[in-house]
Amino acid sequence: MKLTPTAGLILLACCLSQALPQARVAGGEDAVLGQLPYQAALSIGGSYNCGAVIIAERYALTALTCVCSEGKSTPWSANLFGITFGSVDLYTGGREIRVEEITINPSYNTLKTGLALLRLKESIVFDEYVSAVPLARENPPVGAQVEISGWGRTTESEASMHRALQIGQADVMLGRECRMGHAEQEPIDNDQVLCLGHQRRNGVCRGDMGGPAVYQQQLVGLAGEMLGECGGLLPERFVSIASNYDWIQQHIQ
Repeated sequence: MKLTPTAGLILLACCLSQALPQARVAGGEDAVLGQLPYQAALSIGGSYNCGAVIIAERYALTALTCVCSEGKSTPWSANLFGITFGSVDLYTGGREIRVEEITINPSYNTLKTGLALLRLKESIVFDEYVSAVPLARENPPVGAQVEISGWGRTTESEASMHRALQIGQADVMLGRECRMGHAEQEPIDNDQVLCLGHQRRNGVCRGDMGGPAVYQQQLVGLAGEMLGECGGLLPERFVSIASNYDWIQQHIQ
């Protein structure tokens, strides 16, 4: 999956070039309205940035890398962000609500395996096309097939983001499969990671970051990092919802 403005905007553009994912669910199929009622699109400065997931009337989740620069302990200003929901078309339909506050879970191990909680300026009105997704308390078992979704490119060479929301599948893998090529200083056992694999020409791509992985109608992960090229054979690292469950619940009460 690939999902692919004065002086202040110039500075923002510099930050974006360092940290924003640029990419869609490769090998996916077009979703229909209401099929993924929890899926949202996160924008910054009016431009699409990442995926996001609705978890309550005033809250959504996204990947930390979508709201924060490498080496920083604080996110960019919440006023820059908004989420759009209630449409499977990236460019038309749905409704946007601005973000009021961004809270980072302080227990993340790396920028790309952390998550951010978005408090919205007003409540989302739920209906047959928009609703929250329950959070999983446990990771799905190895071998389980999960549902992934997002907007963006489907190949490395694709120039534009995909207009229609894509839905695909991935398989839960052993955590060690997602430690390939990573620095020694990273924890060997990173409980923040849900490792998801897929067939060639499938999986998430840059721009799909922050998008959901769902198993048995529960949110189990957020797309966090690609280990190879879009549609390649290497798995992707998703942020485990189970590992962050207690913290999320404490902050949305």
